Amino acid sequence: MPLASKINGLSTDLSTLSERIATGDRFADGLIPWAALKTGLSDSALITPCHLKVQADHVAMTDPTELALKDTESQALMQAMAPYFLEDGLTLQWLDAGTWIAQGPLLRDFPSVSLERVRGQPVDPWIPRQAQAKTIRRLQNEMQMLLYTHPINDARTARGALPVSSFWLSGTGNLTDAASSLPSLPDVEVLNHLQAPALRDDAYAWMAAWHAIDQGPLKALLSDVQKAQISLCGASQAQTFVHQPQNLWQRLRNRIQPPSVASTLLSL
Repeated sequence: MPLASKINGLSTDLSTLSERIATGDRFADGLIPWAALKTGLSDSALITPCHLKVQADHVAMTDPTELALKDTESQALMQAMAPYFLEDGLTLQWLDAGTWIAQGPLLRDFPSVSLERVRGQPVDPWIPRQAQAKTIRRLQNEMQMLLYTHPINDARTARGALPVSSFWLSGTGNLTDAASSLPSLPDVEVLNHLQAPALRDDAYAWMAAWHAIDQGPLKALLSDVQKAQISLCGASQAQTFVHQPQNLWQRLRNRIQPPSVASTLLSL
């Protein structure tokens, strides 16, 4: 597949390259409105219950999926936290066990850090520092104290499950008139199988994940090569490849000197 386009980014960007591609690169950094896209609500954000692990020199977020929260647990925790949010003009709505929706004027034009930036990573560099984030930082501190002795967490700890100790806010931004008038978002399937082993620096698991992708989603996609489009996303660059007809010389050249997959991955 020939290279069709590249998107460059910085490791300090609030939004990831995969999110930019999934939304057609239409929104400002930190203002990809995932909450609004899911619910249609303006001035909204995604709230992710999470477990923060305190290390000697940093605080890291355990991958929220490892919590495996039950619906009843998630709903009970949200109900306990909701009055504190409401005091600051934020209402909470339950979306699913791992995701709630917050809505309120505080979230208008509020750039937020993608959950993918902190999943399994230190959160310290990503704590919002802008003036309007002061309320969110205070809420995070208050919720840590509230959750520390919550019966749901006591029961989870007793059975060896991780407690919920905080929340992460992301997915802010609004669907402006200009954005809503654009064609619908592209139909994109995001495969993040490589993320967890890469974060663990587990080369064997990373190769196994590549094999699973190659034999599963990619194999299905390439069965209709005329419509195939693949984007590889790293920390600083994303490259998109599409099917294009090749002349005889191009086909011969690719047979003699195939494109280097390793050099492509190293450039991301």
